[in-house]
Amino acid sequence: MFIELVDTLRCPKPHEESWLVLSARTLEARHVRDGTLGCPVCLAEYPIRDGVADFRSAEGGGGGEQGTPSVVASIEADYLAAMMDLSDPKGFAVLVGAWCARATDLLESSDAPPLILVDPPVGVEMQPGLSGVRCDGELPLAAAAARAVAVDTSDAARVRSAARATRVGGRVVAPADAPLPDGVRELARDERVWVGAREVLPSAPIALHVRRG
Repeated sequence: MFIELVDTLRCPKPHEESWLVLSARTLEARHVRDGTLGCPVCLAEYPIRDGVADFRSAEGGGGGEQGTPSVVASIEADYLAAMMDLSDPKGFAVLVGAWCARATDLLESSDAPPLILVDPPVGVEMQPGLSGVRCDGELPLAAAAARAVAVDTSDAARVRSAARATRVGGRVVAPADAPLPDGVRELARDERVWVGAREVLPSAPIALHVRRG
């Protein structure tokens, strides 16, 4: 886990957003290999092992919905970089599930920013530029923090979570059969995926009280 990305992580439990406290035991080239993240709100603790922060609950053990690796396998890294608009190393981007298999290729083929890999498949190892996270469903990221998120499942809840974590103007990539969440404007679509841009959600209506008499 790249130490500069720790501030973007959030406790997935249902309470107000708060930064997490890092206790690092092993650091390598500014990456936390082993340590613990603590939530100051609910006092939950999450281990970091081999560079991967584990936010899964004991009951969940899930890692979210299964994705569509066949779609990912058909898309080259340079095409994914274009869809996610990874033309410079600013900020960070997120790959979810099967998309994590494209992480090394992205780092080698473009000026990609640091990448957070959510629920990476077996065999995908952390290295400089890559940070790992495991979670049950909701992405444990601050709202509007990522410049782009590629999600590998059509599960509506996880796609909404991906959109919530994407900054205004950032890109969201999802399988073609995934629902387009509120606040995301579709930019392009083919038989495999759609690409959307995160927009500002409309504010809630304000009730006007008229005094009579």
